[in-house]
Amino acid sequence: MKFLFVIVVALMIAGIGATNVKECKKGQPFPLSVDIVGCDEMPCNVVKGTTAVMYVHFVGTKDNIRKLNAVVHATTLGITVKYDLPEEVSNVCDNLMYGATCPIDKTEDVVYAFNFYIDSSYPEISVSVQVSLNDEEDDSIACFVANIKVKRGSTNTPLLENGSA
Repeated sequence: MKFLFVIVVALMIAGIGATNVKECKKGQPFPLSVDIVGCDEMPCNVVKGTTAVMYVHFVGTKDNIRKLNAVVHATTLGITVKYDLPEEVSNVCDNLMYGATCPIDKTEDVVYAFNFYIDSSYPEISVSVQVSLNDEEDDSIACFVANIKVKRGSTNTPLLENGSA
C-alpha cells in the first residue's frame, strides 16, 4: 500500500506543471512529461551561471535496461553540436527519483532529475536543446526538444524563469 502511494504521488508531481516540449524528429519515444522548473511554455529563459532543473517522466521501452545516459545536442543558427555532460548528470540511473533504480523494465515509469548547468561563458542566444535518454545499445528510450533563451542574470535571479520576458 505504501509503495502504491509513492507511485501515485510521483505521477501527480510529474504531471503538475509539465512544460510544453516538442518531440524529437527521428521518431524516438516521447516522455510522458517533462517539467522544466519555472517554465510552462517555450522558449524557456535560462540564466547564465545557474542550473536549469528538468524532471523527465518516461516509460521503459524494453526489459532490463541496466544503463541509461542523457545525450544532449544543441542547435542554434543552423549548427548542431553535441554537448558533453559530466558523468554525475548524464548517468540517468544515478539520478532517478522516488526510490527508482536500474534496471528498468518495459512499461515501468520513472522520473529522471536532469540538472543542466548553464555556463556563464554561453552567448546570450536562443538554442534548441534535444535531450535523449539512451540505453547501453545507444537506443533512445525517451527524447524531447526544448527551446531555451540564454540570458544574463544577477545573483538574485531565479534559476529558471518563465518563457515570457
